[in-house]
Amino acid sequence: MTRRLTVEADGGSRGNPGVAGYGALVRDGDTGALLAERAEPLGKASNNVAEYRGLIAGLEAALAIDPSAHVLARMDSKLVVEQMSGRWKIKHEDMRRLALQARDVAAQITAAGGAVRYEWIPREINKDADALSNVAMDGYTVDRTFDGSPDAEVADDAEAVDPEAAGSEEQAEPGIRVRVVLVAAAANRAGAGATASAVASLVGGGATRVVRAGTDAVSPTAAAVGDSLGTEPEVDPAWDGTGRRTVAAWDRVVEQGGTVVVVCPAEVVRGVLAHLLGVPSARRERIAVAAGSLAGVEAWDDGRISVAFTNRT
Repeated sequence: MTRRLTVEADGGSRGNPGVAGYGALVRDGDTGALLAERAEPLGKASNNVAEYRGLIAGLEAALAIDPSAHVLARMDSKLVVEQMSGRWKIKHEDMRRLALQARDVAAQITAAGGAVRYEWIPREINKDADALSNVAMDGYTVDRTFDGSPDAEVADDAEAVDPEAAGSEEQAEPGIRVRVVLVAAAANRAGAGATASAVASLVGGGATRVVRAGTDAVSPTAAAVGDSLGTEPEVDPAWDGTGRRTVAAWDRVVEQGGTVVVVCPAEVVRGVLAHLLGVPSARRERIAVAAGSLAGVEAWDDGRISVAFTNRT
């Protein structure tokens, strides 16, 4: 029997553009049991960017739960629902890139035998996702997975996602210490521009450091990324090659925290991923890293490492 999942997603921006964040959750489509919650700050971004990021996070969570499920994505953003349903044109370039990301996740679900459809709902019905997006705009990240039991169901859960409770030392879960986007240097200047656009769309603005290797080969990509984020890249020669120096450079990035974009050769990205995933040197070449591609890694305060994606172009 095909499983049914419901995604509820929302995003907001205090200022539009301003301090932004998204919230998303996944429920069992038959029982209504809560299966996953996601929320993440986005720095400075628009409402529409935040809405799309919420949809992407919700679809990714549904994909992780059951790739072959029939997914109903419910949002109070008429724009996103109509654009994703193919009834409205997408004129803004940022929206087009985000829509492509969402469609890529939906395509993975379809390829596995599932399906995705979209439904507009009034804001008052979308209050759980809205509450999560406000937690994100307050600067907190939520990444919770539930077993679907009745005790995991959260209804009217203002207390569960209350920002003051989330920030208290007694109740707060370990947060993300650093988000790192590893950028494999593009093969040419045209590729560098496309890579920079992908980075800008992914990190969504805000306070972002850019660190680059010292080799000339990464200069065009690093300059394009820095320009797209309005940040001067910092040169760290330890990112020029693999080995202990690069591992130490990674540790420095984690220690400093925040959101960091590292531009380095593709082989260095492969080496860092192999180190984080515990892949033996003999099997390192099995990690696909194309020129100009992105890999996302999150490091948590409790020492956990999560490789969110690899080889994204």
